[in-house]
Amino acid sequence: GTPVDRCDLRGPSLFLLGSEGQGLPDSALEEANERIAIPMRHGINSLNVAVTAALLLYEARRQRS
Repeated sequence: GTPVDRCDLRGPSLFLLGSEGQGLPDSALEEANERIAIPMRHGINSLNVAVTAALLLYEARRQRS
């Protein structure tokens, strides 16, 4: 996906977040306009969904300020 800091989150946005293990169903991924990635250090494989949501909302707020 596109790194979160390179995404334009200034307009209306809907974030679809899946579970760590299963993620989102293919049908949801097919409807998405963009996939967003959160860059992480080597050795860290995933973030829990609450942390991911917080980071996405923070970045959207930062871009809109």
